Amino acid sequence: MNGASAQGTEATTGPPPGPWYPLWAGFVVIGGLAASVVVFLIHSHSTAGRLGACAALAGIVVWTLVLGKVHVGRGESYSSRELNGRTAGFTFGVVALFIVAINLSAGAVAVLPVVYSLIYLALPLRTALVTGTAVSAIIPLAALATQGAHGPDVPLALSLSLIGLVLSPMVGSAITVAVERGEQQAALLEQLAQSRAETARLSHVAGRSDERARLAREIHDTLAQGFTSIVALAQAVESEIDANPETARRHIGLIRDTARENLAEARSMVVELTPSVLSEGSLVDSVRRQGDRLADATGITVTVNAAETFPALDTAGEVVLLRVAQEAFSNVRKHAEASAVTVDMRQTGACVRLSVTDDGTGFAFDRISTGFGLRGMRERAEQVGGTMSVSSRPGHGTTVEVEIPA
Repeated sequence: MNGASAQGTEATTGPPPGPWYPLWAGFVVIGGLAASVVVFLIHSHSTAGRLGACAALAGIVVWTLVLGKVHVGRGESYSSRELNGRTAGFTFGVVALFIVAINLSAGAVAVLPVVYSLIYLALPLRTALVTGTAVSAIIPLAALATQGAHGPDVPLALSLSLIGLVLSPMVGSAITVAVERGEQQAALLEQLAQSRAETARLSHVAGRSDERARLAREIHDTLAQGFTSIVALAQAVESEIDANPETARRHIGLIRDTARENLAEARSMVVELTPSVLSEGSLVDSVRRQGDRLADATGITVTVNAAETFPALDTAGEVVLLRVAQEAFSNVRKHAEASAVTVDMRQTGACVRLSVTDDGTGFAFDRISTGFGLRGMRERAEQVGGTMSVSSRPGHGTTVEVEIPA
């Protein structure tokens, strides 16, 4: 029952009216009023005839306002309209009221442009051409039927009929072009809106993907490395707590310091994703503290060489260099089996270069591209217009070098 009711309602109301329908409705109202004025200005008919003609003209207006949204202003494509019982019934009503009006008063012919417009808006083009021509022929026939061959309005009716024969195709062509262009513009605007919505959606998706990748790099370069260091120190304490309590206490202090630093990093990431260690001093000082942390935890000798006039960088550049140093230190701790690490920080022309070199076991060159850490360092450098390279050979240590614009 609900489905049948919905189908019945759709058949009655049709698709929603097009956005241009109010303009045509206003044109019909104004045209009907103008034709009524013309009817009253012609005194060759009785008052009853003029009133009847005005009533028929008003009927055209009401007929259009009540049914026009379905049969004239519906939202379907103009070029795809087909002749059916509803559109034929609507057009028949308009033509019938027009015939009544011109039979009662010749002045009602002034509504002819409105009638033509409704015919071409309601019917397919070919059917509308035939109907418009027939309406043009009705004008002299009505004059002949009401006044005879020698009636005073017959010559005027014949002239109007001839004008109508020419005017009808012109009106039809103008309406067709106007409506179809309007529909094309509406379709283009709809496509533009959809394109903008899709672009916004894709930008949002890309932004979320970039943000996830950025967060992954931040977590990997900070919290994950800190937790790795805590685990390694805790394992060392387990074996040292009885045999070497002093060393165990020192490592417990490092665990405490690393945990505090991780907490500070987590809070900093929540606030602005800016490394908290950079707020405690210059970039060179921050790298030195990271090197001291590596030396305390592993016994590796870490030397940081930096020019006294090391240039000041923006936050993005400092973050890149600090994260590269941290990742390089983490790789030394986990893989290098090195005894010494040297960090060089200096300006070279318009760029700043940071290199981390260890004397560890090194690795084969075909492994350079593997691993999230090395890939993350390269991506960080590229984001600020820099480059990152890694050189290593088994038994000859490893050098990580990053260069960014100063």
